[in-house]
Amino acid sequence: MNKIKTLIYTLTTPRHLTPRDGIHFWQEKVLLNLLLVSVVLGFITWVPSVALSIREKLWIVAVADTLFFCIILGLFLKPDISYTFRAMSISVISYCLGMILILTLGPFGAGPVWLFFVPILTGVLLGSRSASWALVINGVTIAGIGILIQLNLTDLLSQFNVKAWHLSTHNSGEKWVVICLNFMLLNILATLSVTTILNGLHSSLQNLAISDKKHRQIFENILDVYFETTLDGIILEVSPSVNQVSGYSQKELKGQSLDTIYHLSDKRKKIVERLIATGHIHDHEICLPHKGGQIQTFSVNAKLIRDETKNQERIIGILRDITDQKAMVKKEKDLEERLNRSRKMEALGLLAGGVAHDLNNVLSGIVTYPELLLMDLPKESPMADSLGIIQSSGLRAAKIVQDLLTLSRRGVITRKVVDLNEIVEQFLRTPEYEKILSFHPHVSVETNLSAGFPFLKGSAVHLQKTIMNLISNAAEAQPDGGTIRISTANRHLDKPVRGYERVHPGDYVVLSVKDLGTGIDPEDINRIFEPFFTKKVMGRSGTGLGMAVVWGTVQDHNAYIDVVSQKDSGTRFDLYFPATNDKIESPPDGTHREALMGNKEMILIVDDVAGQRQIAKSLLERLGYQAVSVASGEAAIQYLESNQADLLLLDMIMDPGIDGLETFRRIRQFKPDQKAIIASGFSQSDQVQKTLALGAGQYIKKPYTIEKIGLAVQKELARV
Repeated sequence: MNKIKTLIYTLTTPRHLTPRDGIHFWQEKVLLNLLLVSVVLGFITWVPSVALSIREKLWIVAVADTLFFCIILGLFLKPDISYTFRAMSISVISYCLGMILILTLGPFGAGPVWLFFVPILTGVLLGSRSASWALVINGVTIAGIGILIQLNLTDLLSQFNVKAWHLSTHNSGEKWVVICLNFMLLNILATLSVTTILNGLHSSLQNLAISDKKHRQIFENILDVYFETTLDGIILEVSPSVNQVSGYSQKELKGQSLDTIYHLSDKRKKIVERLIATGHIHDHEICLPHKGGQIQTFSVNAKLIRDETKNQERIIGILRDITDQKAMVKKEKDLEERLNRSRKMEALGLLAGGVAHDLNNVLSGIVTYPELLLMDLPKESPMADSLGIIQSSGLRAAKIVQDLLTLSRRGVITRKVVDLNEIVEQFLRTPEYEKILSFHPHVSVETNLSAGFPFLKGSAVHLQKTIMNLISNAAEAQPDGGTIRISTANRHLDKPVRGYERVHPGDYVVLSVKDLGTGIDPEDINRIFEPFFTKKVMGRSGTGLGMAVVWGTVQDHNAYIDVVSQKDSGTRFDLYFPATNDKIESPPDGTHREALMGNKEMILIVDDVAGQRQIAKSLLERLGYQAVSVASGEAAIQYLESNQADLLLLDMIMDPGIDGLETFRRIRQFKPDQKAIIASGFSQSDQVQKTLALGAGQYIKKPYTIEKIGLAVQKELARV
């Protein structure tokens, strides 16, 4: 039984169509069903019909029945013949059979039933237009038969061996069988046609409902926003997800203009023009305001839809919220820029540190010898002024070197508890501050030092230099005059400062320097901390290291910096320094040169540069010490193996041979109580820290001065 069902299904299923083809599939299926049933049941009807026709010598009927059966069989066996031809053939055969039966058996037999069936069959197979023509033909046929009856012309049929209808009771039993068989055949065909269409329609509707449910679920749960609009911007459809990304509901937007959420009508017109020109847009970015007010970034993919006549009908598309994605990309870009900047600063710092070391060695002679010469010259000597100029020039050069050391992250020598309010006030009393104002006489400075707890650990020198650079920048940004506002405040941080991934939560002292000047160009704001990047007036404002020094100082103090700037509206620098609860140390009393004098203590100078050894030896001997110098760490070890020294003045970097750290380590092995002070053209490096940890007591930075070296030697000799 299953094999028979499978065979029937195969024979009545279109080969080149699927249910997705809609009505065409079901029309083809109805036609195949009709042909199969007509072949099977038609054969059963054909046998008695032909037999009866032969007995009554109705040769036309016998020939017609046979011909029609063969045609139907051929149409069934040749499914490759066009559908239209096969469908029209079925309708024509049905009509011809109806006419033959009417003419032979009268209007009360199976003929009218066949004619009744023709429009139904034609409508099912060929559509309503063809069915209308079939009805017209039926109407004409019925009218024609009526005319024959009215004019008593039915006797004319007798010449074709067709008896008059009123005499057609001959062989009534056989005729009844033929009539019944035809009726049942037509009944089955009509029922099969209608039920096939209805079943197909039901199946299609079920599939449509399933598909609609699936698409409705997608439509209602899609994360992106699906939309349809007219060309003039009226919203026809929008998915519920619009509420999540915009704050507006479907009800608020459907039927409304896009201007409700997209206020830039000119840009919208350009998008529509582009759509009309190309038919689609991909990944076009637009900014839309959320109902709550914040601006969000969206990516639009849209397509222009045309109707059957190729006229522009509507626009459909997808709107995707990429605000977070853009923020993430910007964040990654910022991180990459910061990493590159850090690498660049590190590389420049290494370069600057090396240059600073060599320059400090060179500057030692320029700074120290004029001081020694001035000690021997009377104040009225004509050479005094020249030597003073040489020395002050050397000290200024030493300050530039100090900037390089700050840039190299080796600039903070000591960390003491300082009062930021006091540091600001002290700077405002310095010659450097007066010099800045002299270049900018129309600039005024206002202070609001409201930090109630302004204490931090750091270097007062570097903090003052940072304040100087920030004020200088602010003055330069206001060439026509203006106001610089300097303020301090206390703030607790528990969220990252702009430009930083994270900060250490805690209390901070904030230094703010604000101007109302020209602002910083957006393309320059990420470069302002680069060494030698400057747009200020060279010769007045320095070497281009100012902001690099600020950056280095901030890093050395474990602080954070935030820059807020708008074109022509000014700039504000906020520096966040970690606050401390430690107490401020009392400042030392003023030092006089007589108080620095020694008592013939022996000091061993260890330095690989002959000029540095000579400078140190001259300074120490002038201060009343005995001094011996050697050129290497190995020579120092050899000297101390057979001699005594109250103190070592030990250079950290010596080449070739062992460095200061290794020298002191070896000396400590056989002289564990040996005292030492460290000298270097660098500031506190790792080597310095390790040497101090071994027991060295003081660190001084080249170039030497009498006060600097005298204080360090005195303090170390006095240490127990």
